[in-house]
Amino acid sequence: MIHHLILISESPDLRIEADHLVSGDKRLAVAALGSVQCFSNRARWSQTALERLASQCPVVMARWDRPTKKWATFSLAPRERHVNPTALWRLCRLTPRQSTQYASDLLYTKVCNQHLMLRSFNPALSDKPVLKDNSFNRILRLEAQYARFFWPRYFDAMKQDLFARERRAPTKPLNVALNYGYGFLYHAIAWQCLACGLDTSVGLIHRLRRGRPSLVCDLIEPLRCTVELTLLRHWDDMETPERMAGHFAGMLEERFQYRGKGYRLRSIVRLMVESFVRSLGGREKFHPFELHARDACL
Repeated sequence: MIHHLILISESPDLRIEADHLVSGDKRLAVAALGSVQCFSNRARWSQTALERLASQCPVVMARWDRPTKKWATFSLAPRERHVNPTALWRLCRLTPRQSTQYASDLLYTKVCNQHLMLRSFNPALSDKPVLKDNSFNRILRLEAQYARFFWPRYFDAMKQDLFARERRAPTKPLNVALNYGYGFLYHAIAWQCLACGLDTSVGLIHRLRRGRPSLVCDLIEPLRCTVELTLLRHWDDMETPERMAGHFAGMLEERFQYRGKGYRLRSIVRLMVESFVRSLGGREKFHPFELHARDACL
């Protein structure tokens, strides 16, 4: 069985023929496919192919929009086969204290991961900031304050004369590359949420907004460091979207430490989302991705 298929294709047509997914002259098994994630600049999908794929597995598709320098995406999921009503009910019924704990776990782990990256550049850097109070507003302030501390030093390590992170409509090459990489990670988390039967529009940290998969925006936070590390390692070879796509697709196959064992990043995404689902049922504590010091080395 192909658990998860990632397509980075310039084929003008991706279609279903004789129970196979056809991309140009390549044939891939469809009958036992777990999920599909498609990144492309020009690929077009036939309606028949979409209906056939969505009847078997979650499909997350993405197209790089050059004018806006963002990923244009949509997802299809056969809800009758991929819904976890118990997890959805528990997520919507979390108490303020429980929601704050999840927000703390996600955002504080993100801050700690970024701090570990900075310490790999400068070992003399002070210890990581301390979270003293289980307050949602305090957590958000800490994350915002640390972002102002992190990005100038990160850009300096990249030898880039930039001191601002452009989140929307980026114009600087480094910010464009960051958004490109976050898109790859974003969609890997999105399809895993769909595969676990979660409604991605119901989140914990980001405000609920029509069309926004808030849960994906929440769960990506501790994993952002993997994109930043990939950018540091391959910055000299990211001149075009095609080269960026190759490196960020390879990022999902790189091995990182998670809970004391080594896994490929795509497996860590699955394990982290599954940990989140189990924690909703009270079966275990939620374990967000914590960057290991060895993995932070360039």
